[in-house]
Amino acid sequence: MHRVLIVDDIAESAGALAFALQRYGLHTTVCYGGIDALSLAQQEQPDIIVLDVAMPHIDGFEVARYLKSSPETCDIPIIFLTVLSDAARVVQGLSVGGSDYIRKPYSPDELFARIKTQLKLKDVKEQLRKRNQELEELNKQLSHLLKEKDELLRIVAHDLRSPISAISGIAEALLYNNGLSAEMRKELKETILATSNKMLAFVLQLLSVDAIERGVLLVQKQHFEVYTVLYELLRQYAYQAAEHNITFDLHIEDGATVVSDKMYVQHICENFITNALKYSPRGTTIHIRAYSRDAGQNGKMFRIEVQDEGRGLSDEEKKCLFAEHRRLSAQPDSIKNSTGLGLFIAKKLADSIGACVGYISEDGRGATFFLDIPDVHKSADFCTHTHTHTQAPRASS
Repeated sequence: MHRVLIVDDIAESAGALAFALQRYGLHTTVCYGGIDALSLAQQEQPDIIVLDVAMPHIDGFEVARYLKSSPETCDIPIIFLTVLSDAARVVQGLSVGGSDYIRKPYSPDELFARIKTQLKLKDVKEQLRKRNQELEELNKQLSHLLKEKDELLRIVAHDLRSPISAISGIAEALLYNNGLSAEMRKELKETILATSNKMLAFVLQLLSVDAIERGVLLVQKQHFEVYTVLYELLRQYAYQAAEHNITFDLHIEDGATVVSDKMYVQHICENFITNALKYSPRGTTIHIRAYSRDAGQNGKMFRIEVQDEGRGLSDEEKKCLFAEHRRLSAQPDSIKNSTGLGLFIAKKLADSIGACVGYISEDGRGATFFLDIPDVHKSADFCTHTHTHTQAPRASS
């Protein structure tokens, strides 16, 4: 039932109007002055107000101005009801926010028809307002999906740069380095093939139809040995490290396996390793360790960490280290044209598989980036693998 607020300083007129409107099934509330009308309109939130113009203290036009200036009552339609009939007064009533203007004496049928029209218009406006809200929410969701899709494409573009660069370096060695042995040439060709296959699989997973449509990363968890991931990466970047006289030193628990998305773990570690290569001075060592640890309430975790011997992180860099497009200060031997997306992507991939990335660093004493993966399956043995120059680490017997 629609609610009508009747405002008239003459009790008889207000009562008669209320009685007439109730016969049409409207719920009515009556007040006898402008000040009371302002208070009741705030409290009752009527669907429509029938407002007399000529009232003491504050006239109907002034009441309308107050009502239209308030967010709580500005959308309530107002019908002026008055004996004042000149055109100037009608224009004044409409200009202060009135929706209609009816002269006394009035016909109850005509008044109800006018009220009914305004109520229909109000309902339509409310429906439009709700529809606009729904459209705004859909636009927000669409914008979010488009942003997620853009991030997927940026991840692909970024994480293809490093392996392509590695392949390019190996190809140059095969073309121009005549001193390579037949065994080394075979190993470099195998590295190109393995890296290319890994790149293709990564693109297919990230750009799967389902992932693109939903704007999310597609996660494919499996059991895998951590050593196979790190061994492949060190083979891939062995030649690039040798060019800068950088050594890889790998320590890993033998037989350690985890349950996670192997491809994402590999790309997180690849970002750590390429980042270490960028900011490691010539002749230094990059230390890579993988071991299980007790994470307290989080249970057992498996940590993979990559430590360089570079300058380390400043306090300013630590504040937004994993933010998008955040690039560390350039080092003398660092690779140029970095996008600053590597650590941002590493965190995004880690979040998608329920893992955690972090760092340990003091300014001037190198930086260690780590990945903590839950759900550890490991053996008790511990072995050490060391990688120097262009040779990939070999499994111990």
